Amino acid sequence: MTEKTITFVHCADLHLDSPFSGPGGLSPSMGAFLRKSTFRAFENAVDLALERGADFFIVSGDVYDGEDRSIRAQVFFLEQLGRLSGAGIPSFVACGNHDPLSGWEADRDFPPLVRRFGPEVESFPLEKDGVIVGQIHGYSYPVRDVTENIALRFAGRKGEGFNIAVLHCNVGGRKGHENYAPCSLDDLRAASMDYWALGHVHAAGVLCPRPFIAYPGCTQGRNIREQGKKGAYFVTLRSAEGGLPAEANAEFVPCDSIRWRAEELSVSFMERDEDFFQAVSAIREKARKDGGGLPVLLRLTLSGRGGVHGLVGRPGFLKGPGGLLDTLNEGEEDRPDFVFLEEIVDETAPALDLDGLASGSHLVGDFLKEVAAFREKGRLREGLEAIMKEMGVLDKIPAPEVLDLIASLTEEDVGRLLDRGVYAALSGLLEGGGR
Repeated sequence: MTEKTITFVHCADLHLDSPFSGPGGLSPSMGAFLRKSTFRAFENAVDLALERGADFFIVSGDVYDGEDRSIRAQVFFLEQLGRLSGAGIPSFVACGNHDPLSGWEADRDFPPLVRRFGPEVESFPLEKDGVIVGQIHGYSYPVRDVTENIALRFAGRKGEGFNIAVLHCNVGGRKGHENYAPCSLDDLRAASMDYWALGHVHAAGVLCPRPFIAYPGCTQGRNIREQGKKGAYFVTLRSAEGGLPAEANAEFVPCDSIRWRAEELSVSFMERDEDFFQAVSAIREKARKDGGGLPVLLRLTLSGRGGVHGLVGRPGFLKGPGGLLDTLNEGEEDRPDFVFLEEIVDETAPALDLDGLASGSHLVGDFLKEVAAFREKGRLREGLEAIMKEMGVLDKIPAPEVLDLIASLTEEDVGRLLDRGVYAALSGLLEGGGR
């Protein structure tokens, strides 16, 4: 049997023209930039197919953000499909819960080579170089709330050559996602497809390598819950002998035009306000570097106990005209790799009076007395190893490199670890009423 190969782009959850949630105090230009990000992300996915000469293109639901699709989103979507069609690349589109067939859209024609699945599972031929090499099967939501296990309808659809299934669904009842078209991995495997092009879950992930079952995630993150790289899969399928599913190689390719990021900064052990300002600056520049040239929306959470708590708690220091948020964002939007702080959350607490707590007759005082006695003995690393051995921790560490790391700790290293552990334990004891 001659090996056959096909390539395609699998994307989903475009949510074109979706508003961003979270950022406040945006300038008109920044607001417009964010509004266009979902459009740019999908355009990047189309560019990927064109640049690599994909054999076809798949969108697994939620093209639009709502049932009443905006005219801007409709026009843009058809323009992008037209680019693919003009290059001879067929597109296959499924509708999801956000953009069911029952929603409003203008009565317009799709470009040639575009096929949108209907409210029953449909099958279309897959062609490469004028030869039929398989079939693609898919389903569009007729209405928003589809609670039936639609995956079961794909049974018996397998034909000759490659078989690809397109479905917007919740596999395994994933938390944080509406349980639309619920199904299990076994339901999907039972249909004997080569590739399941799923949509609905906004985080990319491979559920099964063979047959290949995957969510590409959304193409553009739109809130702090959708952090990190967002994009599409560029997939290569190779035929297999003996009735086995095709072998898939799926490369995740970022398509997003802006990224969300969350960072936490502990103010513990900061002795001066200068330490705080330098740490905030370092976090912003690291986010810029990690963004690889893309803009970043950053949420910073301040935590820990220390004197800096008084600084960040000053009225107007974090937010408001001339506050830290405004100051850090000033001039950022003029940069192509801007880092815009969309929120600074203060969860800091006052510094602890360790001497006062240690002198008390309560659980916290007893704890601090034990810590002081441990320090006074000296030889902190040996003391740490003795405690770990007594608790049976050392015997449970299988990796020799971890044991080597413990053995390499200096007295200063153990002292710093002890300080951090004491503060963490005190926070828990005090909040839990241990005093």
